[in-house]
Amino acid sequence: MLKNVLQVYLNRLVDLSGRNRAIYLPRLISNQMIDLKDFDFINHHPSFDYIEGLICKRNKLSIIPQSDPRDKNVNLISQKLKRLKNLVHIAEEETGEKSLFVAWPFVEGKLLNGQVIRCPLMFFPVELVNEENHWYWVRKQGESPFLNKAFVLAYSQAYSKDLNKFGDENPLENFSSDAVAFRNELYILLENEFSLNFTRELYENKLEVFPDSSKGRDEEKMKTGKLELKPYAVLGQYSQKSGFLIQDYEELIQKQDVPDLESMFYKLYAPEDQQPNPIREDQIFTIFPLDSSQEEVVKAVREGRSCVVEGPPGTGKSQLISNLVVDYIARGKKVLVVSQKRAALDVVFNRLTKEGFGAFLALVHDFRSDRKNLYQKILAQIRSIDNYKDLNNGIDAIQLERKFVQISRLIDTHSEYFSSLKKALFNTEECGVPVKELYLGSKLSDEAFDMTQFYRKYHAGRVDDFLRDFREFEGYFRKFQKPESFWLHRVDFSAFDTSVTRRIQEVLSEILEAKEKFQRDFSVLEKYDSSFLFSFFEQKDKLAELIRLLEHEGSLECFWSLRNVPKPEIDLLWLEHKLDSIKSLLAEEGVEWFSDDKEAEGFLQLAIEFLNRKKGWRKHFSLIWKKKRFQPIYRLLILNELENSSYGVNILIKKLENRMNLNHQFTLLSRKPWIELPQKPFDFSTFNHAASIYKEAFKAKNVFKDLGGLGSFLMSDINSPQDLLDRLHQVLGHVAELENKIPYWSLYLTKIQIQHLFALKMEDGYGTIQSEVPFVFDELVAFDRLRKRLKAQDINVMEKLLNSFPEKEFGDLNQLFLSGLKMSWIGHIETKYPILTEVVSAKTTQIQEEFMDAVVEKWKLSKYIAEIRVREFTYKELEFNRLNNLLTYRELGHQVSKQKRIWSIKKLVETFEEEIFKLIPCWLASPETVSALFPLKQCFDLVIFDESSQCYVERGLPAMFRGKQLVVAGDSHQLRPFDLYQTRFETEEEGLEMESESLLELASAYFQKFWLQGHYRSSQLALIHFSNQRFYENRLKMLAHLELVNAGESPFKLVRVEGIWDKQVNMEEAEAVLNEVKSIQKDFPKYSIGVITFNYFQMEYIKELLMKEEDINLEKLAVKNIENVQGDEFDWVIFSVGYAKNKKGKLIANFGLLSKKGGINRLNVAISRAKNKITLVTSLRSRDFNADQLKNEGIHMLKDYIDFVKKVSRGESFEIPPPPLYRFDRTWSLSDKIAGNYEAYSLERYASSTWMDLALKEKDTYVEALLTDDQRLYDSLGTKESFVYHPMQLKEKGWPFRFYFSRQYWMDKPLMGP
Repeated sequence: MLKNVLQVYLNRLVDLSGRNRAIYLPRLISNQMIDLKDFDFINHHPSFDYIEGLICKRNKLSIIPQSDPRDKNVNLISQKLKRLKNLVHIAEEETGEKSLFVAWPFVEGKLLNGQVIRCPLMFFPVELVNEENHWYWVRKQGESPFLNKAFVLAYSQAYSKDLNKFGDENPLENFSSDAVAFRNELYILLENEFSLNFTRELYENKLEVFPDSSKGRDEEKMKTGKLELKPYAVLGQYSQKSGFLIQDYEELIQKQDVPDLESMFYKLYAPEDQQPNPIREDQIFTIFPLDSSQEEVVKAVREGRSCVVEGPPGTGKSQLISNLVVDYIARGKKVLVVSQKRAALDVVFNRLTKEGFGAFLALVHDFRSDRKNLYQKILAQIRSIDNYKDLNNGIDAIQLERKFVQISRLIDTHSEYFSSLKKALFNTEECGVPVKELYLGSKLSDEAFDMTQFYRKYHAGRVDDFLRDFREFEGYFRKFQKPESFWLHRVDFSAFDTSVTRRIQEVLSEILEAKEKFQRDFSVLEKYDSSFLFSFFEQKDKLAELIRLLEHEGSLECFWSLRNVPKPEIDLLWLEHKLDSIKSLLAEEGVEWFSDDKEAEGFLQLAIEFLNRKKGWRKHFSLIWKKKRFQPIYRLLILNELENSSYGVNILIKKLENRMNLNHQFTLLSRKPWIELPQKPFDFSTFNHAASIYKEAFKAKNVFKDLGGLGSFLMSDINSPQDLLDRLHQVLGHVAELENKIPYWSLYLTKIQIQHLFALKMEDGYGTIQSEVPFVFDELVAFDRLRKRLKAQDINVMEKLLNSFPEKEFGDLNQLFLSGLKMSWIGHIETKYPILTEVVSAKTTQIQEEFMDAVVEKWKLSKYIAEIRVREFTYKELEFNRLNNLLTYRELGHQVSKQKRIWSIKKLVETFEEEIFKLIPCWLASPETVSALFPLKQCFDLVIFDESSQCYVERGLPAMFRGKQLVVAGDSHQLRPFDLYQTRFETEEEGLEMESESLLELASAYFQKFWLQGHYRSSQLALIHFSNQRFYENRLKMLAHLELVNAGESPFKLVRVEGIWDKQVNMEEAEAVLNEVKSIQKDFPKYSIGVITFNYFQMEYIKELLMKEEDINLEKLAVKNIENVQGDEFDWVIFSVGYAKNKKGKLIANFGLLSKKGGINRLNVAISRAKNKITLVTSLRSRDFNADQLKNEGIHMLKDYIDFVKKVSRGESFEIPPPPLYRFDRTWSLSDKIAGNYEAYSLERYASSTWMDLALKEKDTYVEALLTDDQRLYDSLGTKESFVYHPMQLKEKGWPFRFYFSRQYWMDKPLMGP
C-alpha cells in the first residue's frame, strides 16, 4: 500500500532514533562543532556574551583573533573555526543550505515513550568570517532563531500533541531583543506548549561545558517524562532541511487515495492525449543550441509526457533544462527546477540570467536567508510592469512573430524533405531491401539483363532462393535443354522413382524391336526409311481410310487405272460436281432416252410448240389438221408412258431438257480420257455405281497425295492393284502393333522422342541413348522436380537468361540478373521517390545550408519571442480601480516591502500564488526548500529534477508531487545520495519503492527514459574515453577540433612522485600539485584549474600550500575533494591521488570513499571534469596494489585509470570500438565502398567520432570530413541530427565537410567533385 511506503519514507526523514544528531547528541563532533564554553574569557568576556549578542540581534560579533603567540587555546580554537568554516562552505556550495548555527539551550531527558533526548532547543543562524586576522560571526538582518523541528516532532509524537499550529510561521521571530525579556517569552512559550523544566540556570547568564555521554549511560540515568533545559551552547553544522518534508509526508499519508506509487504517478502525470499530434517547429521555443538527443526530450515533454533523462558528463543537461524552462515560461507555464546540488541550480540560473531572463527566475537556496532578496525581486518586478509594457510596445512584435513562423515553417519543410530522403533511402516496403543497398550493389554502367517485365515478382526475400535454384537449373539446362539433346522434349520425370530406369530401357528395346521388324518387311524397298513406321502410325487414320476406299467394289481397279494420271489433271471437286449433276438429272423426272442425241433438241422445241397449241379450245382444231407433224411427240408420250395432256407434255419437256443437260455434262466428262462412262441409255443406279467408283478412287488418290513420301513408299515395286492392297494391310498391321504399345511408351517418352528413336539409326547414337539412361535418370528426375517446384515466371526468366547469353558462365549470368533486377527496382523506387534523384544536384546542398542557417536563426528569434511573452504575462489582465489605480499586485507589493511581521515565503505564495507566478514563473530550489516554499499541490506545470542520482527518494518525492508534468534528470553512474548530517534509516522491507535509493533510480522504473549522447566538455576523446567505455557503453559521442587532432598532443600528463602516506596526507604529492599549478598558470593564465583529491585531509593540506603562495591566482583555482566535485568543470584538472606506501614501504591505505559503495561512481565524477588537460599526480604504480585491494572495484578501477593515463600520456593509442550496427546492415555501407587510398588523398573511418562518416587525409594530415548516407544518417534521431547538428559541430570544430550519397557512387560521380 502507498500509505505504508510513504510512512517508511517519513521514518527515514524523521529518524527519531539515537542516530539523529538533531535528537540525540552524545558528544560533540570535533571537526563540525565547537563548544561555546571554550570561548569563556578567551576574548576577555564570558562566553554567554555571545548568546546575548545573538539575542540582541547584533549583526556582527567579534569572537577571537586568528592567532595569538601567547595563547595556544586561541590558536587551537582558530584552527577549529577554520576547519568548521571550510566544511560549512563545502556544504553550502553543495546544497546551498546555510547549515551553521549556534545551538542554545539544550534539552535533556526522556520522552514519555522512553526516547532519550539530548538536543538543541533553538538554533541561531550565523556566518563565520575572517577579517583582518580576526574571527567574527555575522547575523543577516531579518534572520531570527527558531525551534529545533526534529525535537518538536519527536515531542509531538511522544505526547500526542499537535504542534503544527505554528504552521510555517516562526514563533520566535518577534521575540524581544533583550536577553532577559527573550528568556521570559521563551518560558511562556514552553510553558504553554511543552512540558519542560525551565531551570533557573538559564537566567544566570552563563554557559556550561557540553559533557560527553553515551546512550547507555543516559538511558540509565534519565527518567521517563522528565525533560530539562541545559545551558549548553554549541557552534556547529546542523541540517534543518527535513522539517517541511515531514509536514508534506504527514499530509500525503492523510490524503492518499491510491494503492501504490505507480497509480499515483499515473494519476498525476499520465498525458491527457495518449497519441498527441507531432509538435511543430513554431511550437517550440529553445534559445540555446541543442542536439538531437536533447531535442527528443524537448519534444517528448512538449507532448505532455513525463520522463527520465540520463545525462552523462558534458552532455548538456543544464542546457536542456534551460531550454525547457524558456519553452514553458514563454507559453505562460510555471516551472520548478529542483536539485540538491547548489551548483546545478546556479548553472541554470546563471545561464538564463545571462540571456535576460533573470528577473523572471527565483533562486532560493535557503528559504530563511534568501527571503529578503526574493522579496526585493518580487517588488522590483511589480515596479517594472510599466517598463515591460514600454519595451514590448517598442518592439515590432508582430514582425518578429511573423518571421519566427516563417523560419519555423522553413525548418519543418526542410526537415520533411530530408525525412523523405531518409525514408526513401532505407524503406524496404517496395522490394524488401532499401534502394541504398541497390545503389551500392550495382552501377548505372553495368551490363544488365532486362528485368522490366519481371522485377515486381522478385522481392529481396526471393532473390537468394531464385539464384540458388538458378544455379541448379543452369547445370541441368545446359545438359538437357540444348537442341541436340534427346531429353529436350521429354515427359515429366518428377514423379519417377529409380525403377523407371529399367522401364525406359525396356521401352527403348521395344522400339528398336519394332523398328527391326518393320525393317525386315520393308527394307528391301528402294525408298525405305526407318522413320516411316512412326510416320505411318501418325497417319494410321488415313491408312485405314485408304484401305476402306480401295476395298469398295471397283474402286481398286479404278484407282489403279488412275495411278499415273498427272496430279494437275485431277480435280475431285469438279468431277464430283459433274457426276452429281448427272445424278440429279436422273433422279428428278428422269431423262428421255427414246430419242437420239441429235433429235433431242428438235423434239424439245416441238414438244413446247405442241404444249402451246393445246392451250385453249380453238387451238385444238389446228392440232387435228397438224397431227402428223406432232406424231413424234405422241410417240414419245407413249414410249415414256405419259398421258396426252398438258401435264404429260410438261413432263416430257422436262425429260427432254434433262436429256439436253445430261448430254452436255456427258460431253464434258468424255473429254477426260481417264474416265470411262457407262453406255447410254443408263439409269440412276448404273450411273451412281460408276460415279461412286470414281469418287472413291479419286479420294484414295488424294489420300495418297496427302501421304506424300509415304505414298510413294507404298507404291514402290507394286505390280498390281491387289499387291497394293496387301501392302497396305501389311503396313497397317505394323501400325496396329505400334498403336498397342505407344500408350505404354508414352508414359516414359514423348511423341517427339519416340519419333526421334524411330528415325535414329543405331550407328547414329541409338545405343548411346539406351546406355546413358541409368546415368542421367537421377539428374532428369531432379531437374523436373525443380521445374515443377519453380514458378512459371522463374523458369521463363532462367530460360531467357540462358538463351540470351549462352556463352556466359553462371557467375556472369548471376550478375546480369542482379544488375537488371536492381536497375529495374531502382527505376521503380526513384519514380515513387523523385527526391532520390535530387541528391546529385545542387538543390540538396542548398536546402541543407538553408536548413542549418534556419535552425540557428530560430534559436536567436526564440529568445526575443520568449522575452516578449514572459514580459507580456506580467501585465496581462491587470485589474484597476475606478481611480485607475492598479489593484493587481497591490497587496503583494505591500507584503514584500514591509519591515515588520514579514510573512514566510510559503504564506506569501499560498496567498498570492497567481500574481507571484505571473511575475516569477520559474523557481529553482532544493527538494527541502521546495517543501518550505510551496503548498503541497500541483502548482507547477513542469517540475524538473537535476542531479537526481544524488537525491534520496524520500527527499525528492514531495517536490515531484508539486508538478503536473515531470522531468527527472541525472546520471546513474555519478555520485549516489549522501547525507553528511544524518544516518539514513533503513528498513527490512523489499520492493522497488523500498529498495530504490535515489530518485533517479525510482523514476527510471516508472517513466520513459532518454539518453543524452552528445559530449561537449572534453576537447579530446581521450579525456572522456575511460568513462565512456567503463560506464556509458560508448554511448557518448564527441568531436575534437581539427587542429587538436592534427597536433597529436596527449591531453594527459603523468607525474610520478615518491610520496609517503602519513597521517592521511601525502606531502610530496601536494608539493608536486603546487608546482604543476604554478606551471599551468604561467603557460595558460586564462585556464581554470581544478585540483581534485581523493581524501579530505589531502585537500585541506593542498589548500594551505596554495594559500601561502602569493603568486598563485586563486580566482581561477578550485581545490575539491572527490565527493563534492560533481557538476564542476575545469580547463585543466590536477589529480592528487594521495594514497601511497607508508614509511615502512607498505601500501596499507583503505582508499577512503573510493573503496566504499559507489566508489567507482566517485571516480567517474572526478575523471570527467576536464575540458582540455589532466595531470595525474600519484605515488602509485600498478605493482603497488595487492590482490586483496584489487578485489574492490573502486580500487581496481583506480589502478586501471592510472594505467590508462600512463599509456595515453606516452602517446600510445587506445582501442575505440566501432558503433554497434543495431538494425543497420553492413551491406548498406557506402563508406566501406569508398574508403581507401587514392592518388592524392586517402579516405578512412574516423573512429574518434561518429559525427562524420569518413575523414579525408592528405599526407597524414586530416583536412576534411565526408558525410554520407550511412549509419550516421540511419541511426539519427531525426534529420536535424544528420543534416544540421553534425555539420554544425564539424563547422564549430574547424572541420570542412562535404556530402556524398550512395546514388552518386552508383552513377560513378567523382568523390571530390569534377
